[in-house]
Amino acid sequence: MRTLYPASILGLSMALSAILPGITQAQEETQLEIPPVTVIKNVHVWDGTSDALKKDTDVLIVGDKIKKVGQDIPTAGQYEVDAVRKTVKRVADAPGLEGRNLQLAITGEDGKAEKVNVTVSVIDGKGGYLIPGLIDSHQHIMLSKGSSPQDIMNNQLPYTAAYNAIPQAMIMLKMGITTIRDVGGPSVELGRAIDAGHVDGPRIYSAHGMISCTSGHGDWGGQTPHQAKDYPASGPWWMSAVGLSTLADGPDAVRGATRFAIAQGAHQIKIMAGGGVASLKDPLESVGYSEAEMRAAVEAAADYDTYVCAHAYNDESVQRCIRAGVKDVVHGHLLSEETIKMMAENDVWLGSLSSPYGLMDVPWFTEENRRKGRTILAGYENVMKLAKKHGVKMGFGTDAASTMVDTILYEFEMRKKFFTPLEMLKQATSTNAELLRHSNSRDPYRAAPLGVVKEGAWGDVLIYDANPLEDIMVVTKPTEHLKVIVKGGKVYKNEL
Repeated sequence: MRTLYPASILGLSMALSAILPGITQAQEETQLEIPPVTVIKNVHVWDGTSDALKKDTDVLIVGDKIKKVGQDIPTAGQYEVDAVRKTVKRVADAPGLEGRNLQLAITGEDGKAEKVNVTVSVIDGKGGYLIPGLIDSHQHIMLSKGSSPQDIMNNQLPYTAAYNAIPQAMIMLKMGITTIRDVGGPSVELGRAIDAGHVDGPRIYSAHGMISCTSGHGDWGGQTPHQAKDYPASGPWWMSAVGLSTLADGPDAVRGATRFAIAQGAHQIKIMAGGGVASLKDPLESVGYSEAEMRAAVEAAADYDTYVCAHAYNDESVQRCIRAGVKDVVHGHLLSEETIKMMAENDVWLGSLSSPYGLMDVPWFTEENRRKGRTILAGYENVMKLAKKHGVKMGFGTDAASTMVDTILYEFEMRKKFFTPLEMLKQATSTNAELLRHSNSRDPYRAAPLGVVKEGAWGDVLIYDANPLEDIMVVTKPTEHLKVIVKGGKVYKNEL
């Protein structure tokens, strides 16, 4: 078995031996990592793609993935599972630190799979309704409660947004949202911390910093010329430094900004292709980028096997996006039927058309922000009808971040006028998963299917005490109806 001894580890070991005579030769300790095994019994299963439930079905989850979906999965006896045995190098206890060994190096980190017997945990679903975990395709988890763009720009250190995002991640998980696409913000490391089990929250597909032109939706700097250069603790320089947005003008600069986001770990790219509500320099009628600039982002993203989504509301912005090869338009509230037809003909997604509840109550909005908000909300129903009429691919995204995070599930109620419960649930599970898979090899969760309940899929499931395929309002009341939350095989809630 190969032993890894990084130079820094060896140096630390020698230093500790010299300073603390109580430390003796490092000893090997064998550890066996056994995945949890859970059988969920007595549930009606909707698999994320079918038009009907599978009644009286069981689900077996081994480790972080679904192993079997069927009837009469045994709960007695024991299962054989793949376990990993690791050898850990540890120094002996230093004087005064007995029982607090310091881990210095690990041998055989890739481990060797073997078969072991384990005891099964059983959840009795009591006739409940099991569906895949929900996916929100438009989030800004780093713009959490207490961390508005104004706060990040003027009042906070870089770590503050991350600290504020941790409880927001748990709020989402408690709603049944097990995966989000973050389309702007430095959430790559938070996603990795969640995946490692350091904090709880949904899976995160992160775009890292949004890419915007000067005077675009991502330009949060002041009005003073060269403010970013003269006062680097505010304005565009600071927003880029903390990973919220990067200003780039011209195809070369946009290409560089795209590559920079990818270097920071972005799974997809977000560009600001037109004006927005929450900013003031960019009217809703404005077009953020030329077609050449958009194409530079698309080409750079494609070179790294991923795609571009674009913030845009108006026709010219979206038509440029379509011609440039943008895969997904987020928002789109002011589009005409001509543009909607272009999207359908070119296989461009409308990934997150939403009507965020509480948008008019954002505390730091000016009257101009609220005027723009009223304008886009007024276009929601028309575009929703047109998109359904022409068969535009639609995901389920809410943009309900920061002070609106508690209202994420309200979007289901808003869509009741246009879609059946089954159609909405597909949008929020398997259809959203299809959209997220355009990250290709940059997809952090490509090891298993997402948004479905089937053998080999990620073990992300919810159990409700009423049938959401008959009444979508069941999903909007998680405190009342959501009884079990499982993500990656870990049970976060079980009220059964």
